[in-house]
Amino acid sequence: MMNNENKEVRAIYSELMKKFDHLPFLFVGSGISRRYMGLPDWESLLRYFAEKVYPKNPLALEVFSSSDVNLKWQEVASRIEKEFNHVWLTDKLFEETREEYKDLVRQGISPFKIELAMFFKSAKKQKDNLHLIDELACLINVGKRSVAGIITTNYDLLLEDVFSGYNVFVGQEQLLFSETQGIAEIYKIHGCCNHPDSIVINENDYEEFNRKNAYLAAKLLTVFVEHPIIFIGYSLNDPNVLEILKAIADCLTQDNLSKLKNRFIFVEYSAEPLDNPQVQSHTINFGGNMGSLEMMRIKIHDYLPFYSELLSRKYHYNPKMLRQLKRDIYQLITTNEPVDSFQIVDIEDDEQLINLETVVGIGVAADSGHHIPKAEDLYADIILDNGDFDLKSLVEEALGYLLKHCSGSLPLHKYLEAYFDRYKKVAPINVTQYAKNTLEGFLNQSLIRKRKQEQFTSFDNLKQKYPQDEKIIENIPLLTDEALTVENIGGFLKNYLNKNKIALNGTNQSLKTNLKRVIKIYDWLKYGKN
Repeated sequence: MMNNENKEVRAIYSELMKKFDHLPFLFVGSGISRRYMGLPDWESLLRYFAEKVYPKNPLALEVFSSSDVNLKWQEVASRIEKEFNHVWLTDKLFEETREEYKDLVRQGISPFKIELAMFFKSAKKQKDNLHLIDELACLINVGKRSVAGIITTNYDLLLEDVFSGYNVFVGQEQLLFSETQGIAEIYKIHGCCNHPDSIVINENDYEEFNRKNAYLAAKLLTVFVEHPIIFIGYSLNDPNVLEILKAIADCLTQDNLSKLKNRFIFVEYSAEPLDNPQVQSHTINFGGNMGSLEMMRIKIHDYLPFYSELLSRKYHYNPKMLRQLKRDIYQLITTNEPVDSFQIVDIEDDEQLINLETVVGIGVAADSGHHIPKAEDLYADIILDNGDFDLKSLVEEALGYLLKHCSGSLPLHKYLEAYFDRYKKVAPINVTQYAKNTLEGFLNQSLIRKRKQEQFTSFDNLKQKYPQDEKIIENIPLLTDEALTVENIGGFLKNYLNKNKIALNGTNQSLKTNLKRVIKIYDWLKYGKN
């Protein structure tokens, strides 16, 4: 296109959005994942898996689809899944993944969905198109304060990455039975690659999804009424969108549907460059007595000016912190018990409340203690097991915050393992992406070089050469793989921290760096390596 900061283009978007009195929810489709991650559309995805069943047949997909031209893709997916599962369970080609995921299969999870999850989880952002990189960078900035939340039918992890720190709700079931706050949240209504069993892909999945659509619509109705909705990455005739909108329409009279006019914007991609975005009104007729829904339709080729206009409209406060505040207030109201991050000052004379000026501070009180622990508290807890943390709050809220202020480097495996064991789900991606899984990941280049030149085959040999504790800590990474064990370094670290209680908070920066490195290695050895 032309200049990305084209004032005429931005003026068009500004005119569309100036009536918004709330920040928008994005309703994100697979077009966004195709654009920034090179992921396939329905047909290409099913062709890929059909060829796993018939690898030598150039018409593998047609084997499953040509018998009936009216087949829906989910019906084709059901046919592929049946034969793919047989191949996966019997063919030597899948021997390694069978061994790795046998427990999931025994739990009744389809091998087809396991492979689908692996396919989407392995997708990476495209790096060969500078303009798309610029678009995505702008979208990441939009995610910080310019979007209230996201609804998506995508399985991949792009949105968790872009909208880092937003709470993720996977599938209808979790969304329906969770206490959502309607801010800084991602609703993955068709499932997620982190949870293969949640993926909606085949005929039965869609039938079950549509059966519960009315409940989902009721859950989303507040979002649709309170926020403008921007559909992006979909086509206008996408059945996923139409079914949701139809269920919403079924809950409202035509008068109330009319009130949603100007609150829905449908962004449609044009493969051909445009001088200016094409803007026009579009009406969806639901048939029967269900009325119709009007929205604005924008056809664009370049997303950057659109994202830039979104970026100019933002919350004054961090949406993730607002969500936390809203959640804590909700808990206070419903249970009469404040959480540890919310402080209450009692007002004895409630007749004076009308004259009270209230100031709400959003942040972390210096002496609140528990909700956002200090990084040093985590390091100590790995060794001494003395941290009284709320595991859910720690993993879903605090760790993401702390990692941003600790260069992405903290001991994480203890908490990730405990979180998965308790809640049977993977921690948010803004935490898991920082979990290192090799020894080299904890070492600087100097230690990597030294380890090649000098290694200690036992902990006793290390202590004989370096009798001082601080020198032992510095050189623990030089132990061989066989000598670098939980048993060897765990007892030493526990004794050291009990004797040197301020070591993690002292002024010796070199010692703190070395000690934290060894604790992260210990955390990995004990909780993450296997």
